[in-house]
Amino acid sequence: MQTANVMLAIGGDAKNTVPKYGVTAAEVAVLRYIHGEDAVFDIEVTGSVERTHRQEIGRLTEVYGRQEGERRVSPAVADLYPGAAARVFETFDELEIPDDLYAAAGRKVAAPVKPKKEAPAPAADDDGLDAMKVKELQALAGAEGVDLTGVTKKDDIIEAIRLYRAAQSTPAGGDGDEDGVGDDDGVGEMNDEFSGENNLFK
Repeated sequence: MQTANVMLAIGGDAKNTVPKYGVTAAEVAVLRYIHGEDAVFDIEVTGSVERTHRQEIGRLTEVYGRQEGERRVSPAVADLYPGAAARVFETFDELEIPDDLYAAAGRKVAAPVKPKKEAPAPAADDDGLDAMKVKELQALAGAEGVDLTGVTKKDDIIEAIRLYRAAQSTPAGGDGDEDGVGDDDGVGEMNDEFSGENNLFK
């Protein structure tokens, strides 16, 4: 259950106010029932307390009730939370109190802490360039010998690095014939011609 520090105008009298500390949302509902809708103001949510609904009803009846014979009775609590198994207000949002009745520092709501989302694992072919800044990419390009003349944008720098790396990974001599036989340059035929029977110099 959320708790807060508040100011209470006794009987709704703005000139007769008292501070109340660590009051629950359920208790603020009782105070507004007794003293008026605008009697509780400068509400500053501060934390929370562990308490069951039955325990809270019993506590509020004890604090804001009166003794009738052997019983402690609180008309305000009974009207707001009728029955032994009644549910009390747990958060201040449930009360739908106007924002101008909250403290000037701002409405502070104790929200549950959301678990941090883990970053997705990088893909197997992720070279990490996309996550780098422009200066880091420029330094990397300089270290690898990539020419960035006229290239200033991040995407263009990344493309230049990747193209350079792809070129570096291509095996040398890849333009030769796959069967290992070189092109005939005609020199052999010329030698045969000059070594034949019609060679004038023979």
